[in-house]
Amino acid sequence: MTVAEPEIRRTERAAHLLILLVVAGLLLPLLLWPGVASLAWWLQADTELDLFVYDQTVPDATYLEHASLGLALEYEKVAFTTAESFVGAAPGGGPQGVWPSAAPDLVMLVDAYGVYVDDTGRVSDEGTIRITDAIKEGDAERVIEWVSAGSVVYGEFNILGEPTASPASQRLQALFGVQRTGWAGRPFDDLSMAPDRLVALAGGTWDYSGPGIVLLASAPGGTTVVVLSGDELEGALPVVEGALPGSGRDVRARVDGWFEVVAAHPEASVDMSMTLPVTESGRVFLDQYGIPSDWPFLVRTEKSLYLAADASENSIEFPLRRMSGSPVLMRVLPQAAHTEFFYRVYLPVVQWLVETAQSQEE
Repeated sequence: MTVAEPEIRRTERAAHLLILLVVAGLLLPLLLWPGVASLAWWLQADTELDLFVYDQTVPDATYLEHASLGLALEYEKVAFTTAESFVGAAPGGGPQGVWPSAAPDLVMLVDAYGVYVDDTGRVSDEGTIRITDAIKEGDAERVIEWVSAGSVVYGEFNILGEPTASPASQRLQALFGVQRTGWAGRPFDDLSMAPDRLVALAGGTWDYSGPGIVLLASAPGGTTVVVLSGDELEGALPVVEGALPGSGRDVRARVDGWFEVVAAHPEASVDMSMTLPVTESGRVFLDQYGIPSDWPFLVRTEKSLYLAADASENSIEFPLRRMSGSPVLMRVLPQAAHTEFFYRVYLPVVQWLVETAQSQEE
């Protein structure tokens, strides 16, 4: 017995050493990664890109309508300030920027809805008086000429509908390979908290509560409001899924903001689709209004890409934006719906746009 004890102790020490080596091997990369990733980002050269951003919805200095775009561009090291490369509204709705004379490498048409004031002249979400400019036919023609000259153009929800002039909208729809249906919508965590303006559009009667999805379409005779709730839904949020441009990687993400229902032209590529989480009774309900339960979400042509959602408005933090490779980590971690969409869909799309615009320039 006394002879075996040293052998046992040596075996135990060897096991303990092996455990320490394994733990160190796992922890050391994790401890070193932040510094290495930050250094790699700082050493990466700035991305030379002639960028143009259009956003008329700037009620305050947060520039919320293109907040996600700013984070994505910072990660890609693309220089962007509202003092340059920008046309739209200054905080509070005043005009800002001038259209460039030469074709930019990348054109981002983010939001054309505008800033509104109430009867007292105060900026308000419930205001009805628009004080900002709108996309006119000449603006659309300019963008089309840029595309012919080599520009890559991006668009999303809120640039094709009101207040964009109808001829301009038609030209842009042809450019992006999409067709508006007039329907738009958004999910609500609790329908009883819907804004007063939406309740008024529905006729003033509103007895909904709990999670739901509201769709609406405006016409000369008024606005039609459709509410999905209760047994009509098997999930709380619409879902987008498909393949990302460039990488072809399959992705799936929830959408918790505004979206629109569009159709795609035959010659356009539909890389991703959006689906409403409806039950059979919900699908039957939608059929009464001619609303599909799924439709194109990411529509791409040779020189353009369109996302059928208010994608650039997303008040996330992206704390690791100055660390190379961080989006790969963030994609696999559990996320809230708005951050899930940013890391899985929006950021890769912006990365593809930047790379494509750069290759066009070269």
